[in-house]
Amino acid sequence: MKKTLVSALTTALVVGAASTTFAAANPFADVPADHWAYDAVSELQAKGVVNGYAVDNTFRGNQNMTRYEMAQIVAKAMAKVETGDAATKAMVDKLAAEFRDELANLGVRMDDLEARMDNVKHSGFIRYRWDRSGGNNRDGQLDEQFIRFRLNSAMKINEKVDGFARVEWNHNVNTLFNDDRGARVQQLWVHGKVGTTDIYAGRENPNDHASFVHGLVFDTEITGAQVTFNKAMGKDGKVSWTLDAGKTEKGLRNAMDAQARILGTNVNYANGKFDANLGYYNFSNGLRQVDNSNSVGVWGVGLGYKAGDFYITGDYAHSNKELNNMGKDAYNIQVNYKGAKASQPKSWGAYVGYQKLSPTASPFATYDTVYMNDSTVLGTKGWKIGVDYAFMKNIVGSIQYFDGKVVNRGGNDKAKKIFTQVTFSF
Repeated sequence: MKKTLVSALTTALVVGAASTTFAAANPFADVPADHWAYDAVSELQAKGVVNGYAVDNTFRGNQNMTRYEMAQIVAKAMAKVETGDAATKAMVDKLAAEFRDELANLGVRMDDLEARMDNVKHSGFIRYRWDRSGGNNRDGQLDEQFIRFRLNSAMKINEKVDGFARVEWNHNVNTLFNDDRGARVQQLWVHGKVGTTDIYAGRENPNDHASFVHGLVFDTEITGAQVTFNKAMGKDGKVSWTLDAGKTEKGLRNAMDAQARILGTNVNYANGKFDANLGYYNFSNGLRQVDNSNSVGVWGVGLGYKAGDFYITGDYAHSNKELNNMGKDAYNIQVNYKGAKASQPKSWGAYVGYQKLSPTASPFATYDTVYMNDSTVLGTKGWKIGVDYAFMKNIVGSIQYFDGKVVNRGGNDKAKKIFTQVTFSF
């Protein structure tokens, strides 16, 4: 088929390009601005109907083209013209009839290509954070600066199975407690659904899928599996029973030296504004000797209630052992107001809470721990307050202040921590 500028102009009429003059930089080297078809070809290129040849930025209007190439132009033009007058619709119908077979084959190919492109979706963030921990039992303050890069890849494998990968790089600018291990695969798991049952296997964070007491006990990656049985209860209610088994990457400083085995279960109930959680977990193998034992059992209960813009949580955990008189209990009571959304500039949120953390009752808590010296994590309790604000789309700043006391020193030693961070998400 002869690809002339006349055919290009005909397609331009289909998309309504001939009715206006298109003022823009010359899109193709071989279609000068004084050519009689310049306006039409330029607008076709701007609308994405024709692309030309990227190798030399030419249109090649006198070159022969196949019916498939012409069908591709027609398909793009049809996508641009969803409404129009009767004459335009009639022209579209004639073009569709002429290239019916080619458009059908092209549609299949395009659908396959788009489906493959949709199989993987990427997201992530770049974050800068500054911390300061201290108290009256140490000389000076402990300042740390962190840079973190995270790249998430969500993958659709087939209609029943999906996967997820997370690559992360962390750098401690101050080099203290350095985490400069280069980029590493933090998560890599597959997920399948059998009826109403969710199954996760690989390196994953169980708290991401089925939270146990809102992350008070652990919020860390394990290499293992999670199985959650779900059942609907009434109109808005849902009950889920979760089983977790696996190993952590590393132990908790001064409490866990090596990989800790995790084995446990929890039951979660949610109904509209209310949620509740109850469970038991065992941590073993990675713990230092605690009362001549290498295993610690932790049970916990959590409640949550949403009232308008407020979300109130109360969580409690108790372990059967303690380390260095740092307590067997952990709890967190918190009131959250609204919340900063990365996609909504100028949105904001605030929270206030009272927490107590213990190396055995909350060994991998999602909440911040106070480091009182270069190698020790102490049990602490006290007040915290924080604010998040979206400065602009995908840029969120956060600040939190903690003021409390050290549990294992009679409550006489102060413990303080402040952190600020900026997160650039994509």
